[in-house]
Amino acid sequence: MFVVTRTNKKGETDSGTQETIHHLQNLKQAGYSDDEALQTVFGKERHGRVRFCGRSITKSSLKKDKQIRQMQQQHTEVVSTMEKNKNNLTSKLDGLTSLIKMLLQKVNPSMSSKQVQVMIEAAQQSLLDASTAPNDARQSIPPLLGSNHVSKDMEISTIKINS
Repeated sequence: MFVVTRTNKKGETDSGTQETIHHLQNLKQAGYSDDEALQTVFGKERHGRVRFCGRSITKSSLKKDKQIRQMQQQHTEVVSTMEKNKNNLTSKLDGLTSLIKMLLQKVNPSMSSKQVQVMIEAAQQSLLDASTAPNDARQSIPPLLGSNHVSKDMEISTIKINS
């Protein structure tokens, strides 16, 4: 980091910096670690500062930045997993809808595919409405596929479609 920050665009450094770089390289060749070599050449790091990062950067701010990056990565992974689950559930729902259409047409051969589609959409809408309603309202919803008869609501919706 020291070499990169002290080199200009042409790749040149001044003579004092060049001597310091050679001294650091000699210490590293002698078996010193990067931190030990820097501490030998420049002395101990000042409290609350991070060497070569400027005055406003502290160890705690670097730690916070690292934590923020980790949280962002975790968030991205969670969102990705949720998207995969959503796509998987959507494909399963499409398959179940197709199965229900087939069963409805098999049970009621006189029912057109458009009537079946309207019936499924009405059932989905009533389930969406019921999911936001209190528990008492959910229990009062009659089962749509519980019997072979058509309820008054379905007769009305069928008449409206045919009109």
